Amino acid sequence: MKTEPFRNWFLQNITNVIGLIHLISGLIFIALGFLKRVYPGMISGYNTMLAEKKKKNIDIEGISRYIRDVMILLGLAIILLYLVFRWSG
Repeated sequence: MKTEPFRNWFLQNITNVIGLIHLISGLIFIALGFLKRVYPGMISGYNTMLAEKKKKNIDIEGISRYIRDVMILLGLAIILLYLVFRWSG
């Protein structure tokens, strides 16, 4: 019977930790989205292209804008879906 208060305390704190993990991971995705827009060299494969003429054929502004939008949406989805699932029980 003495384990019941510990169990309640543990479940409440683990829920807070999971919420904090979701918040941090969502914010990391959002920050990476903004960084990819500012530093397009972070985009995988673009920085290691050998020929400069291959880089000329790529619309880096469009790709970096698209990756920024996707990363921000993923970050917001992580945060908002956690809140929705926590609210729904």
